[in-house]
Amino acid sequence: MPRLLIYRLSQSLFGERAFLGASESIARKPGMWGVFLRQAFYGQLLSSCGKDVYIGWGTVFSMREASLGDKAYVGRNCNLGYAKVGQNVMLADNVVVLSGGREHSTDVQAGSMHDQKQVYSEVSIGDGAWIGAGAIIMANVGRECIIGAGAVVNKPIADGAVAVGVPAKVVKYREGYGERADVRN
Repeated sequence: MPRLLIYRLSQSLFGERAFLGASESIARKPGMWGVFLRQAFYGQLLSSCGKDVYIGWGTVFSMREASLGDKAYVGRNCNLGYAKVGQNVMLADNVVVLSGGREHSTDVQAGSMHDQKQVYSEVSIGDGAWIGAGAIIMANVGRECIIGAGAVVNKPIADGAVAVGVPAKVVKYREGYGERADVRN
């Protein structure tokens, strides 16, 4: 695939910074041809990329350490960092999955944020979760969760929870999860 060859050549010149440029380039390919190109491209470069994934137009991965489970759906214009996306996860359009909630340290007392150490941590989204449009994910989301559109997840969300708002708060649990599930077991 020519895109992989171009990436490999640019990697020898720019190091790992070449990945983001390649990701931005492949993100702009429209239609089903673009979906197939992104599947093939990320299948070779991400830490893992499952079968039958859908990666929408304009979606960019900023870290090769990201992974996608089988049948993951990533909508249009999403941005994923150090993310572990489980099987059958659906990310609606414009979802951002950061590389943890504290990517920039504040160790250096003076100076700009460019002077700060960067700290990345994996953010996982459990199997079967659904993340609504425009949500920002900075902490782990459990399996089969529903995260409302525009929510900001800054603390871990338990399996089966429905969370909404800024910051995201659990408003209920899906059938079979939460406190009621503990009573049944």
